Amino acid sequence: MKLTLNKAVLGMVVLGLSLSGMASAQEFQGLREAMTPAELEAAGLDSLSPEQQQFLDGWLRQRFASPSTSGAVSTADDTVPGSISQSAGSIAGGDNESAGAAATDSEAIEAEIERRVALEVSAAIAKATEEAAAEEAAEAAARDEPFEAEIIGPFSGWSGKTVFTLSNGQVWRQRSGSNYRHTAEGQAVAVKKNFMGLWTLTVLSSGRTVGVYRID
Repeated sequence: MKLTLNKAVLGMVVLGLSLSGMASAQEFQGLREAMTPAELEAAGLDSLSPEQQQFLDGWLRQRFASPSTSGAVSTADDTVPGSISQSAGSIAGGDNESAGAAATDSEAIEAEIERRVALEVSAAIAKATEEAAAEEAAEAAARDEPFEAEIIGPFSGWSGKTVFTLSNGQVWRQRSGSNYRHTAEGQAVAVKKNFMGLWTLTVLSSGRTVGVYRID
C-alpha cells in the first residue's frame, strides 16, 4: 500500500488558517474537523495514529499564530511637541514597512509550515507503511505454521472430496481421491505442509494422512 500527500488540499488548509490569524489558530480543533473524510484520505492523513494526529494538530496551532507586530509605531506618546508632521510621517512610514515585513513573514511562515507538515506526514506515512508490511509478513508466516485442532461434528473418515470443519474456525477440503474409514477414538488432527509445500491433515489417533486445501 502506497500513500501520497495531497499538497493542494493541505495548502488550502494552510492558507485558510494563516489568513484567519491568531484567533483561528486558537480555535482550530484539528485537521479531522477542518477537512472532510475525502480530503483526509486524499491527503493521506486518514492513516495517522491518534498520537500522530494529536502532535500534528498541536504543531499547526502553535505555528499558525499571527506574527508579532509589537515593533510597529502605533502610539502618540513618542511624539514631540512642535514636530507633529514629522512624527506623523514617521508613523505612516513605520506602518508601511511593518505591513510589508508582515506580508513577507507570512509568506515565509506559510512555506515553512507546509514544508514541515509535509515532512511530518511523510514520516508518519513511511512508519505506517513499514508497520503494515511487518504485520503482513507476520500474518503470512503464521499462515504457513503447522497447527493442531479438532474436527467438528461427526467424523467417520474421508472419501473423495470430504470437507473438514475444524475447531479453530477453518474449513478444509480433501484434495486426493483416497478413502479412509475412521474407527479410532478422538478427532484431533495435525495440519501442516509437506516437503512439496502442499497441506496435509493427519488424524492423530490413527496416524492416517490425507492431502487437503483450505476453502475458508
